Amino acid sequence: MLVVDYTLRENGDELVNKHRELKSFRDACEVIDQYPWIAEIEKTEELGEGGGFYFFRDEGDKHASFQLTPIETDRAFLDMEVVQKSGFLGLFGRKSLHKDFETVTIPEAKALIKDLFDHTVDSLYGKYSKKGKSR
Repeated sequence: MLVVDYTLRENGDELVNKHRELKSFRDACEVIDQYPWIAEIEKTEELGEGGGFYFFRDEGDKHASFQLTPIETDRAFLDMEVVQKSGFLGLFGRKSLHKDFETVTIPEAKALIKDLFDHTVDSLYGKYSKKGKSR
């Protein structure tokens, strides 16, 4: 199952948490496109706290996620985490990786997030383990 949790301001200065199941990549793009980027960036600069997105693919004991944090009206930080095997006590035998894509444009972020829809957790781990930093 693929979901997105995201935060934004609806009325006033308080951040509101939203949750949505995603049936397709188009749904993910819709959430990103409907986000009030300009208003959120202005409020983040004013208040020192901002919203963002957490895209999550759950395959039981395996999962993958992308965290998208807006920093400008057309740019964001993007991080990915893949846990192929959680291991004993979450430590021993764990197979996971973290990839920091640093600053990306919104089209670049969408292209990378599309991997959650096109790949299983195992294939994401294989694709990025050579490029990413394993832990």
